Amino acid sequence: MPRCSVALLVNFVPPYRVALFRALEREVRRLTVLVSTEMEADRPWQAETAGLDIRRIRSFALPYRRHHPDGFSEALTIHFSWDLLPRLASLGPDVVISSEFGLRSLQAGFYRWLAPLFGRRTRLLVWATVSEQTERGRGGLRMGLRRLIARMADGAVTNGASGARYLESIGFVPKRIFQIHQSTDLERFDALPPAAPGPDGTIRLVSVGSLIPRKGLMPFLERLAAWCRAHPERRLHWRLVGDGPERAKLEAAELPANLEIELAGNRDYGAVPDLLTDRDLFVFPTLADEWGLVVNEAMAAGLPVFGSHLAQAAEEMIAEGENGWLFDPTDGDGTDAALTLALGTDAPARAAMSEAARKTARLFSHENTLRRMTAAIDGVWDR
Repeated sequence: MPRCSVALLVNFVPPYRVALFRALEREVRRLTVLVSTEMEADRPWQAETAGLDIRRIRSFALPYRRHHPDGFSEALTIHFSWDLLPRLASLGPDVVISSEFGLRSLQAGFYRWLAPLFGRRTRLLVWATVSEQTERGRGGLRMGLRRLIARMADGAVTNGASGARYLESIGFVPKRIFQIHQSTDLERFDALPPAAPGPDGTIRLVSVGSLIPRKGLMPFLERLAAWCRAHPERRLHWRLVGDGPERAKLEAAELPANLEIELAGNRDYGAVPDLLTDRDLFVFPTLADEWGLVVNEAMAAGLPVFGSHLAQAAEEMIAEGENGWLFDPTDGDGTDAALTLALGTDAPARAAMSEAARKTARLFSHENTLRRMTAAIDGVWDR
């Protein structure tokens, strides 16, 4: 790829992106990361970003609540920046990669249009972390803005096939849509030993993420409790790592004697591998996720994944019965049938699935993500 300069525009730098950004920095002439905030309030993370050229733009945050057509809502934040155009003019990047479809990407589009007036050649990639499910029910004004940004941009990066279909529906040319899966640092999980069998045949489940309605935890707990009542001879233990407004409901839930839940609370990002090592299955019952990096992490740790098909990571990574099981969290009977299949899998079969999960995770490495990202940059720069 050409040794071009890149400006990367994001809300903040999460810890799981740091290794990728460092690798990208080595591939381009210059990488400058412009952030709206050091970290959003609902993200209990600290990212070790020393050495990266990260600069904070002037902006203010506007909280709002989004209501999804499937009945859940969530608190989100819009970041409005007012000095992005002069920052970009000062940097003069060859390629701008702007996350999401807000005013940040709109300003990046204006810069891309204005750059030739100053004798500069700039290309714009929109980093669209979207899926068809996450974007259902968006309003007309927002859709109009997205179609405008699609006309301004030279291409878009998205996580998977569902995201690509969505981008095509709002006006992106298919050959300018680059599918780049999310990835995690696999070395963090390499040393984890296989899980020893649980006491008394207990099957140990784990989930990692915010305890919010979108994650589908309460509806899934109701199905899981019903399954346990119908199978009193089986014992389950479900560890939930994370915190959020659904915690009180989870604590108050009436559970059968053969189902125990453990609310582990928020933990440092670096502690995630140790919280997976004594588990048998990873559970991801989300109602909408544009990817779901926890699926990568679970498979890297050797855990078969019981995952909602409403997350792109589950759709793209799970091979039914080989490294996990897909289910529809909005279909109660279907969820029950999938639970019976997954929880009826014996320990030797789960051990084979564990190795298959690790092999799948290795296909979604930072190296593969970097290769696709540099190809996307190259694709728009040569346009």
